[in-house]
Amino acid sequence: MDPLYGKTYLPRKFKIGFVIPPMNDMDIFTNCLGFIAIVENDQLIGYNLAVGGGMGRSHGNVQTYPRLADVIGFFTPDKLVDVAKAVLTIHRDFGDRTDRKHARLKYVVAERGVKFMQDEVNKRAGITLAPMKPYQFTTTADLLDWRKGVDGKWFLGLFVETGRVKNAQKIALREVAEKFPHIEFRLSANQNVILANASDADKTAINAVFAAHGVKTENQASIMRAAGMACPSLPTCGLGLAESERMLPAMIDRIEKLAGEVGLTNEEIIIRSTGCPNGCARPYMAELAFVGKAPGRYQVWLGGNASGTRLNRVWKDVIKEAELETELRPVLVRFVKERNAGERFGDWCDRVFLNEQKINN
Repeated sequence: MDPLYGKTYLPRKFKIGFVIPPMNDMDIFTNCLGFIAIVENDQLIGYNLAVGGGMGRSHGNVQTYPRLADVIGFFTPDKLVDVAKAVLTIHRDFGDRTDRKHARLKYVVAERGVKFMQDEVNKRAGITLAPMKPYQFTTTADLLDWRKGVDGKWFLGLFVETGRVKNAQKIALREVAEKFPHIEFRLSANQNVILANASDADKTAINAVFAAHGVKTENQASIMRAAGMACPSLPTCGLGLAESERMLPAMIDRIEKLAGEVGLTNEEIIIRSTGCPNGCARPYMAELAFVGKAPGRYQVWLGGNASGTRLNRVWKDVIKEAELETELRPVLVRFVKERNAGERFGDWCDRVFLNEQKINN
């Protein structure tokens, strides 16, 4: 290895996630390295290993693209650190250092292949990966409101719109932190906050704190709003091309109103927005996504799914924010008329609408 890079230098960032099916609340396939826990008879027997995911891309550069991780095998829990080190050092040793836009593990996996990754992991970790174990994801969402854990303690999933804790919610959370020092605060990959390790008495008292500040702990947001996510973008991100965090709440208001007008009241559609194509809010997994191209102008992607196992595709290269209803209404009207029983918007887009668009274009 070139001494310039040393033993720890990586070409670029490296993301790791763990999930326990059927929850995919970490969007595991968007990570460089993912561990999918396999549980049998309430016992962890090991992990399916996922490698090579990532969202970042650049407008107009087809050499950059979002990619889902590949599941390349199964291993037992005692090999976790060895396997993680193996994948990390593969990124270190084979990642591209000549082009920042190509310096992610996803391109190593895409170009060298799954067999290469399996062989390298086996060699570096001193194991033989077994075939992946069956698993199924049903959702990427957080569990909101109060829930009781397997340990008998309560936890609260608190919805935080676009990930920005502010105003009364900020004051209430600070008061809870001061009055209940044993409560654990956890930030979720969906931009929400989880308050864990609460007793029955804590739950009652914490509810009183939130109620005093007008913060809901039940029915906190509409089904569509709770599924939304945005990156900060302007004015704090230097890469932002368009609004995102400050735009999305009003955009969801408009989409909810439009959905109600066409007969889709209380329909969950996973909506995500980013102010640029780097994909920090994982827009390329959403059923409906807005990716900033210029002030007030967005690229629109359709066709992700609820389980976080499918990339969406570009529908419109650019729409004006002011023309949202005009652009989206015909699509939603068709969805209402043509969907199968229980079919989600993203699934219908992938099955019918986007394929027609591809043919017509």
